Amino acid sequence: MNLGIICEFNPLHNGHKYLINSVKEDNNGIICAMSGNFVQRGEFAVFDKFERAKSAIDAGADLVIEIPTLCSTLSAQGFAKAGVDLLEATGICDALAFGAECSDTDELKRVASLIKEKDKFIKQELAKGFSYPKARQNVINSPILEGANNILAIEYISQTKLDFKAIQRIGAGHDSEDASYSSSEIRKHLDSDEISSMKNCEKAVLYKLRTMKEDDFLRIDDVSEGLENRIISAVKEARSLEELYDLIKTKRYTHSRIRRIILRAYLGITNDMPKSPQYLRILAFNEKGRDMLSKMKKSAELPVISKYSDAKSSGEIIQKLFEQESKFTDIYNLGYKIPRQSEEEKTKQIYIKY
Repeated sequence: MNLGIICEFNPLHNGHKYLINSVKEDNNGIICAMSGNFVQRGEFAVFDKFERAKSAIDAGADLVIEIPTLCSTLSAQGFAKAGVDLLEATGICDALAFGAECSDTDELKRVASLIKEKDKFIKQELAKGFSYPKARQNVINSPILEGANNILAIEYISQTKLDFKAIQRIGAGHDSEDASYSSSEIRKHLDSDEISSMKNCEKAVLYKLRTMKEDDFLRIDDVSEGLENRIISAVKEARSLEELYDLIKTKRYTHSRIRRIILRAYLGITNDMPKSPQYLRILAFNEKGRDMLSKMKKSAELPVISKYSDAKSSGEIIQKLFEQESKFTDIYNLGYKIPRQSEEEKTKQIYIKY
């Protein structure tokens, strides 16, 4: 049986290893659908996607496939759907596995159904000026929705046709000070000279935003209801990214939503671009993963891309999307204190563990 895990591993910690080991029993194959160089919280990944894919394989995963930047920078709903679409498109994924603060799948399913049923009332709360997370909690009123991993789990359940397995998250939890089980805590202690960050591109980001007009911001996902005017006003005043986020934030617009908007604006991602994966980009695999990949190439619903030549032979649309991802990687590589060279996307060797 092959199980899929939707992840970011930014960076990988003991909780992630526990999740992989928990579902690897009975010789199950593990496919990771992992964010590439940009993550859902609206930031640069601290380590590049090839390094993080290697850490996943070394931790017990068998095959790592990239969630492309166009999808990894969407809202929780968009991110979850993209991850599910990617795993289902492999043709070899039998079920999803995910960590959650609540491992009661019946309760997770119940809350997922409630959210769909109460959509009209959630929209009424949104109209009052609440952010989506607050509006949803106002209507559903469930402690399940207080857990960051529970929220993603609910989105996976809502999107997938596959079976699924919830694993109880261990450790102090998301955004805690537990460096063994919290990526956010680990990130606080990383050497800023050794990681990629949007902070290192701060002046370039602010420059790009200052050249944008109202219509440009309206073409970015999640910009509506006059938010474009608020962003333009803040951009004129802000002298740093943190100041910019603070100037834009209100009870309606969460920090994470604002960060995603700013990142997508900087990268030039507009709302007419694809919101689901158009190909399966292989980042790493081991011996078991090689066998899985061989089967996947026969069953996949999307082109399987291991190198640039695969993209070029998959048609003009796929080639253009791959080249666009290559440009995103070039921008990501400028996020290091000492910038890395361009064209890495087309030349980097995927990690194979023998």
